[in-house]
Amino acid sequence: MGLIYFSWPDYLLVAIVLAVSAGIGFYYAFTGGKQKTTKEYLLADKGMHWFPVTCSLIATFESSLSLLGLPGEIYTFGTVIIYSFIFKPIGVIIAAKFYLPVFRKMGGISLYKYVRERYGRVIQMFMLVAGTFQMLMFCSLIMFGPALSISAVTGVNIWLAVISVAGVAIIYTVLGGLKAVLWTDTLQLVIMIGGIFVVLIYGIVDGNGMAEIWEANKLSGRLDFLEPAKFISVDPRVRHSIWGLAIHGTMVFATIYGTNQLSFQRLMALKRDRTGIYIVYGLTAFTTCAFGIFSAIIGLIIFARNKHCDPLATKDIFSKDQLYPHYVMKLMGHLPGLPGFILSAIFSASLSSLSSGMSAIAAIILQEFVKPCRPNMTDRTATIVSKIIALSMGGLLILLTFFAKNVGVGLFTTSLAIGGAFGSASFAVFTSGIFLPIVNQKGAIMGFLCGAAYSVFLGFGGLINRPYVYRYPVSTAGCNVTDVNLLTNLTSPVYDPSTWNPQSHYRSGLNGFYDISYTWIGILDMLVTVIASIVFSHIINLIKKDTEKVDSKLLSPLLTHAYCFMPKMWRDRINFNDCDEEFTDESNKSTKKESVEVLSESSEVTNSKL
Repeated sequence: MGLIYFSWPDYLLVAIVLAVSAGIGFYYAFTGGKQKTTKEYLLADKGMHWFPVTCSLIATFESSLSLLGLPGEIYTFGTVIIYSFIFKPIGVIIAAKFYLPVFRKMGGISLYKYVRERYGRVIQMFMLVAGTFQMLMFCSLIMFGPALSISAVTGVNIWLAVISVAGVAIIYTVLGGLKAVLWTDTLQLVIMIGGIFVVLIYGIVDGNGMAEIWEANKLSGRLDFLEPAKFISVDPRVRHSIWGLAIHGTMVFATIYGTNQLSFQRLMALKRDRTGIYIVYGLTAFTTCAFGIFSAIIGLIIFARNKHCDPLATKDIFSKDQLYPHYVMKLMGHLPGLPGFILSAIFSASLSSLSSGMSAIAAIILQEFVKPCRPNMTDRTATIVSKIIALSMGGLLILLTFFAKNVGVGLFTTSLAIGGAFGSASFAVFTSGIFLPIVNQKGAIMGFLCGAAYSVFLGFGGLINRPYVYRYPVSTAGCNVTDVNLLTNLTSPVYDPSTWNPQSHYRSGLNGFYDISYTWIGILDMLVTVIASIVFSHIINLIKKDTEKVDSKLLSPLLTHAYCFMPKMWRDRINFNDCDEEFTDESNKSTKKESVEVLSESSEVTNSKL
């Protein structure tokens, strides 16, 4: 199939979406406080309603890569990945219950303030550099990947797409601050949902109903989520086992919603209302799950449409990520404006992730790099510096996109994988900081380096020595058939169970490590980091007695509530003097202090008797 080019109504709709997004930035630049303080510019005055915050969280993490990637994943590898969406809400709950309360009590603009207070400046710098690098690579890929995919099937100039999206994101982020980001995310989420539902409804009708779509996918084996026994293995080399998907889904969402600067900024922008937090993260968990299921259905619809002529086999497209825009143009290209609306949903997803990334990086650099060097800087100056940083990051992202075009997506994806290798190690550092008072500064540094090295070894090595992945059958028998009625005489691709034998492709020796599924790499990296942190902390404590205590405000409330049940080694590492800050009057302060002292004394007596 040749290119079906965008018509002028398609360009008009995309332009309207971009113009409205930029307009929101101008609106907030000249209303309210006019973005003259860091509190307003980076934290939206800490007074945002739960609705835009919820929409922003969903739109930010449901990136264009997800909208393009998941249908292609279902089309190529089957539906078993749906199991991860059952467990992802658990990760959101864990983040909201155990991580966010500690960070919100700490306050501030940057999440990495916690790392500095808990472990010191050295490991904070490691994590800052790794996290910023990862975010820059990710945002650049979010711009370049979708633009490349859409350009290949619509004829839209790739650099026009990149510069338009990046330019609009820069405008409303720099001018309107976090308020503009939150409200444009809300608009973009509405467009994303609208685009998905149009494709779902139109696609089901075009496919002669969901029953026929279901049957075509069942014959081809793609409904493998109905065969859980096939994926119950605990072998980490199985690409998508139920256990691996459960652990991966839970951990990924606990990470991005619990220990991510983008999520932290939205948490701090929310009104001080406990109910609001539960509403935000409850709706986020539910909506994210729904997004995954709808995207999976779109993948099934695309296969049913292409069951007799696979566009990848015919070289009409070169990547499974292009299946979605290819399908939209093939199905709706004759309807002026409709492809533009649907694909503007993909651009909207890119906009939300880009603007959130620029705002987050601006907050981190200001708080952790600029202010320590200029402690006497006025708040007005700090706000101007934040805008300059956000503008600079936008320009840098465009340059990185040009870099990706010149060096190739493979090398660029490799850079992203290396940056992402530090993600699990960083999550482990936050986790040990909140739940393990016995982990000290040097132990945490060594644990982080060990975990990052292990993750780079598996992640980078896996890109070079890619493991075998089973692909479900496709057909090209109908590619040259011009009479639609003749297609009914063709047989849909049929799955042969005897071809399912991934175990025969497992490698031995060092290459065997690279067969480990990506779903297990994160949890293994976390275990390496935490265990190494504990071991090195213990060794360092034996060499030189560490008498420094950890403020209880930096630990999970679960630990303070379970004080009597903790080992003495743990209790000796906790400083409860800061507990007084949680009480508003002197009587409550003294009562709390006395209760802690009595509790401590009784515990010591108990230990002495034991």
